[in-house]
Amino acid sequence: MITKIPNFKMILKRTLYRVLIVLLLLITWIAFVIYHDESPDIGRDEFYALNSKNIPDSQNIAVALSGLNAPIGVDIIKHGQFVIGTYEQSLNNFIAKLTVERTGELSFVGNSNEFDCWSDFPVEEKKGNCISEERIKFLLLENKVLLDRYTSLFDMTDWRGMSSNGQTHYSGQTLINLNKLLAEEIKLNIETGNYEMAYSKWLANHHFINHLLKQDTTAIERAIFLVLDGINLYSLENLLFKSPEIGIKHFDELETTLKPTDLERYNLAGMLRADYNFFNTEFLKKQNQVALFHPEFIRNRIYRAQMDLLNRAQKPPATFSASRLELNKKYGGAANVFAYNWLDPFNSFLSMRLTSEFARNLHLVGAMHAKNVLISSLNLSLQIKQQKISPANIKAFLNRIDKQYDCPFTNQPMQFDAQKNILFCDNPESKTRVAEVRL
Repeated sequence: MITKIPNFKMILKRTLYRVLIVLLLLITWIAFVIYHDESPDIGRDEFYALNSKNIPDSQNIAVALSGLNAPIGVDIIKHGQFVIGTYEQSLNNFIAKLTVERTGELSFVGNSNEFDCWSDFPVEEKKGNCISEERIKFLLLENKVLLDRYTSLFDMTDWRGMSSNGQTHYSGQTLINLNKLLAEEIKLNIETGNYEMAYSKWLANHHFINHLLKQDTTAIERAIFLVLDGINLYSLENLLFKSPEIGIKHFDELETTLKPTDLERYNLAGMLRADYNFFNTEFLKKQNQVALFHPEFIRNRIYRAQMDLLNRAQKPPATFSASRLELNKKYGGAANVFAYNWLDPFNSFLSMRLTSEFARNLHLVGAMHAKNVLISSLNLSLQIKQQKISPANIKAFLNRIDKQYDCPFTNQPMQFDAQKNILFCDNPESKTRVAEVRL
């Protein structure tokens, strides 16, 4: 038997070839990972295009809001320009904040929690201590300059958002406090029988908040405006409860103002657009010189995630909760290595981390749905009073009214509690009361 002697030279040669092929593939892959970027998705840049309209600072609500806390005697537009410039030129947000505060900015007098006894309606009985009429009058006097500045914005029609380092240039808490105080002033007008004055103040603020909600503002700003919306809508609820005749007198105007709507009222697409453009300016454009960083790859992933959210958000509120879970699972983290694009793992990991940040804003869609329910409930209460429907016939009325007035979380008519004389809508999944309106 002849034993075949291995040809070590041939084996070594073949092994070397294989190693070279592997190295060549590895080098090719590394070169691709470092230097290759994607082309923009079709429709992406068109969706994110900014309004090219030139808005004078004197007509820009964002500039005026940035100057809302200007020192006494200082023009709010000029102070807004100073605040915006300070944040944009500063490398440190904390230093910019100190620089602005050293100007002696005007602060809101009072504590936000003072107003929560009634403004967070429905009120729990245990809340007890409500703000006194004397305290309201004192706070109205102390904050008159801020309130006058805020209401002066109602005549401004344009918006061009300004943001730096992920923060708005104006105080969201000041806006919330002023709206709570304005609601207290309306309540004071109601208690003294000045129903028309109360209605006029409510309507002007409602139109302004509606206008803010339609602008391309970031999720942070949208969350603030949704809080203002809730405060003001429950202010109307209190007015209609205390003075049903106001609702009847202004029925046509209110019926139009409180027309049931969908997410169009909140310009969700504009919020996504503002978040993207803020991020594109603050982060993506600054990384263009880093070879490993592929901005178009990341921009495409953000666009796809946002389009996914926008499409799912159009589904009925009753089904959005399930979509929200799916979206959170899909975009809520970066641990699933099987979801990576291994032709570009670094940017795949980075884009998944970034889209998870955007996924955190999904709760705002639920807040938008809740505000729509409250608007529909107020509209129903108007119709019930205008048509003089007795408590015994309210359930029948709710069953025959157009389906657009149904509770969207159950796809059933709004519920009526005859004992408490209230309309309400519950979300059975979260076991929460979405809206409650007294009749």
